[in-house]
Amino acid sequence: MTKGLFVLICAVAITVFVLAGCATVGQTQAAKFVLRVNCGAYEPYTDTAGNVWLPDQYLEEGVEWGFGDGLTVDRGALNITGTDSPKIYETERYSMSAYEFTLPNGKYTVRLHFAETFEGITGEDQRVFSVSINDKTVLKDLDLYKETGTWEKPIVKEFKKVAVTNKKLVIGFTPNIENPEINGIEILSE
Repeated sequence: MTKGLFVLICAVAITVFVLAGCATVGQTQAAKFVLRVNCGAYEPYTDTAGNVWLPDQYLEEGVEWGFGDGLTVDRGALNITGTDSPKIYETERYSMSAYEFTLPNGKYTVRLHFAETFEGITGEDQRVFSVSINDKTVLKDLDLYKETGTWEKPIVKEFKKVAVTNKKLVIGFTPNIENPEINGIEILSE
């Protein structure tokens, strides 16, 4: 290879590298949709990673998301193990039928946070319920105590590529034994 050809190849390679780098300068990536709900809570909460969890809210006119029914409980300081953010699991919404969210159409990762913290549940088969996302059952006969083997231990169920096509995401709960419960919900655009 001649010196002139080598210099030309290097100049082309540098130009391509510089142009490729410049193509990203000034461009901004669209903000990703992120929603975290601390179910049953009345105040916002910032976890150890700096993520803000919004307090629960009733679904009414003019509100983009919320629950339609159910009750809440704040169990105070518990001995929650296996998480850096135990506060999420100290409050819960229970006996609800659904949460509804108005979102931009697209694909989402949905994370549902649970922990059995009711002192009346002392073993398996004492609280069993099912969960659906947009009318598709994603958790059939969920038994938190059976899944974790104990009380006060969090479990996170993650669902990727959840499609929202009509600007609605509905998380439904169906009781089997006892009332359904949930401690936290995360919805993240993909």
